[in-house]
Amino acid sequence: MRSYQSILLLFSVMAALFLSVLTCSEALAGDGAQGAAALTGATINLSHDLIRMGIASENLAPDSPSTDARPLFQAALAYARSHSVRLITLDRGAYYFLTPQTAQIYLEFSQLSDLTVDLADSTIHFAHPVLRGFVLSDCTTVTLTRFSTEFLNQPYTHVRLISVDPLRRSIAYAPLPGWPDPVTFNGLTAPDSTTGPLELWAMVFRNGDIVPATSRMHVVQPVADGVLDLMQDNTPWTQSATLSTLNPGDIVVVTVRGGFGPITVVGSDHVTISDATIHGSSAIAVLFISSSHSVADHVVVTPRHHADNSDLISSNADGIHFSSTGPDNHIRRSFVTRTMDDALAIDSRDLATAVSQSGPRQLTVERSAFLRFPNGTAVTFVDPVTSVESSSATIVMQTPTQTTPPVFNGQVTLTFDHDLPPLVAGTGMAVAGSPARGAGSSIEDNVVLEVPFGRGVWIGGADGVDVARNQIGHTSNGGIAVTDSTINFPTPPSHDIAIRDNLVRGSLGPMASGSGTQIAVGAIMVAPTNNKGQFAGATPDTNISIEHNRVVNSGRSGIWVNGIDGGTIGDNIIIGWDRHPELPFFGINAQTRAQLQQDFKQPLVAHNVQDVETRDNVTRQSTATGSEEDLSSAQP
Repeated sequence: MRSYQSILLLFSVMAALFLSVLTCSEALAGDGAQGAAALTGATINLSHDLIRMGIASENLAPDSPSTDARPLFQAALAYARSHSVRLITLDRGAYYFLTPQTAQIYLEFSQLSDLTVDLADSTIHFAHPVLRGFVLSDCTTVTLTRFSTEFLNQPYTHVRLISVDPLRRSIAYAPLPGWPDPVTFNGLTAPDSTTGPLELWAMVFRNGDIVPATSRMHVVQPVADGVLDLMQDNTPWTQSATLSTLNPGDIVVVTVRGGFGPITVVGSDHVTISDATIHGSSAIAVLFISSSHSVADHVVVTPRHHADNSDLISSNADGIHFSSTGPDNHIRRSFVTRTMDDALAIDSRDLATAVSQSGPRQLTVERSAFLRFPNGTAVTFVDPVTSVESSSATIVMQTPTQTTPPVFNGQVTLTFDHDLPPLVAGTGMAVAGSPARGAGSSIEDNVVLEVPFGRGVWIGGADGVDVARNQIGHTSNGGIAVTDSTINFPTPPSHDIAIRDNLVRGSLGPMASGSGTQIAVGAIMVAPTNNKGQFAGATPDTNISIEHNRVVNSGRSGIWVNGIDGGTIGDNIIIGWDRHPELPFFGINAQTRAQLQQDFKQPLVAHNVQDVETRDNVTRQSTATGSEEDLSSAQP
């Protein structure tokens, strides 16, 4: 096994390669854009122009830790909004955001259009670990490019394990030099109550890798001095048998999860985040919400690297995620590793959940967070037991009237344009139509190196998405997973998904799946589930194609699908499966467990499918456990 130091060197080299490709391929185009902007006088250089243009009383000098960059950035954005500025840039260096613009946000890019913010390969340091960093809201044709982010106070720490009491589920620890004691997280609160309370999680590493068959563990708050008490949540890795495998000297990463991450894009169109590196996040590192025609391109989410050591994780949650996606969104040529949840994701979340039906056209629902459904919105309904989606209806009236923003998780009584079928409480209400659920979107040409807790690629409830030419390394859950659920984070079924020309290597192990076995059954998997966490008995997902992929050394099945109506599984190469039969099962009943134990001995499993063509797949149970022989053999 490679040393962690050599793996980190590989991280750095691969990340540098991604960024250098962008720089070389787009330098001429970028210089031309800046030149045109300069000729028209539509450029602001924050390091030179603020005084001259009357924007502020001082210019923004780089590399000054005591200078709060936020007020000067904020003034420049306000000026750009009213003066048709096309480019904002600055001198390369480090910039420090010491105070937030609002109680929740360091800097808001609000209602901007036709603007490029080029940060000249600078590093942005945010002071507080759980506030939102840059938030782009209601923007049109805006590019944020060439930057990296860090926190002055990281949303995680590293400690050394001293001893374990398996029966009490407690871990005694000692702080490490240069890292804060986890007790400093006591009393830390989320800036926004709508995101829920902050949670503490622990994950144990040995020689730079997660300890086999373990996963993240929920930590009781507040933390006692020198002791991490683990919640009794009946997960296999918090039971005495697994805790007894932890050794003195192991490194425990304690994370604060909650709030928002460094980059959030909300309700925007044609926004590009490019040539960016994210070091650390308490939540999703780069999050797009209810946005369309937008791109994350050459984005790197990776641990920080120091002179003498490096962090063991990058983000406490996902890497790059389009949530409640609109059409034509893309994650391209990006690099993600060491996240504590899914690396890359596109979802179309349910707009609301049915509470009660008071008449043939009246339905009271509970809104999902702040998601909007104004009058005139066409919706479908998702049966919580079968996961099947009904035909659409259109909202014609709602009480109370929708506000801006809507009431978080508020109840609304809706009236529709025609009679509805009987709907039980818990029925999902989803936006109707491919364009509203991601049509034309893609996740392509990315590298995911290692995910200690999560999927490499997740598609949930989306319609018309391509997953192509990605390289996915070790993941605790499915390497590429199309998984829809009617509970917890409910989504409608997925339709018209193409998974092609990907390399998925080493998924499902040696770390355990911490989110339930339902999303950890195959390196490439399709698995709609219902409100009891059971695999769908119907066929809600439609037209799913899995073609020309290579799967090497999967911990369980190579390809595993269920609940599909229409599609193709063809021309795939699967070399090595069932590599980790020791992995624990979690969140399934005895009958399902017995079936899966048989499934995992098979390279390709298809349950409960109709009109799915399976053809020309090549499988070989190689005796090699490494990847080099298998990768050379797997070339199509």
